[in-house]
Amino acid sequence: MIKIVLFLTSLSTLFAQIPDERGYIVKVGDKLPEFIMDFPEGYQINSKDLKGNVTMLQFTASWCHVCREEMPHIEKEIWKVYKKVDLNIIGIDRDESAEVINKFAKIVKVTYPIALDLGADIFALFADRNSGITRNIIIDPNGKIVFLTRLFDPEEFNEMKNVIHSLLLNQFLEEKQTLAAQKQILKELKNKSAKDKQSSINDIEKKLLLLESKLNLKERRLSFAQKLL
Repeated sequence: MIKIVLFLTSLSTLFAQIPDERGYIVKVGDKLPEFIMDFPEGYQINSKDLKGNVTMLQFTASWCHVCREEMPHIEKEIWKVYKKVDLNIIGIDRDESAEVINKFAKIVKVTYPIALDLGADIFALFADRNSGITRNIIIDPNGKIVFLTRLFDPEEFNEMKNVIHSLLLNQFLEEKQTLAAQKQILKELKNKSAKDKQSSINDIEKKLLLLESKLNLKERRLSFAQKLL
């Protein structure tokens, strides 16, 4: 029985690593693999730390002409539009030095961060190591893959923008519901609490007012972004 279980487990792992027609070994619904990204500036980000936000991973390289075509669109139509509403965009550059990456970013005029991927080890977590480079991975706040692209197809790119917008809008609506619940709790506390606790209640009220102001700004930015779709 143990041998059968081990065989089935091995078989399942084998099929999970077989690339699809676009070279992907992951699929929509899969959890984001765990890995660490090193950046030219010297800092690191663990993929676990991306949870809680909508994230776009963009695989690229300076020698990739399709990447050079797509990246200005990512900068203008996604990063500049959504970077202030909690969207993460991280480029992941295959097999190139920090110096090359920094020069590349200036040439294609992008300002979102680009991580190093020497040896293509991060790339190989998502696609066959020998497959083409131009890919975008969209991850929801729960750490699940929700959209995959290959090459630069304008129709697919626009679909990706709509997916990103929907994810950010849903996240905003959840934040708004949470704020409403917190305000209701605060109202009940104000009615029940003694005067000696008024100072603490005032501090909470100030924090909620600040949060409400931030959410109102986020709502305006999302409304503006909606018009650009």
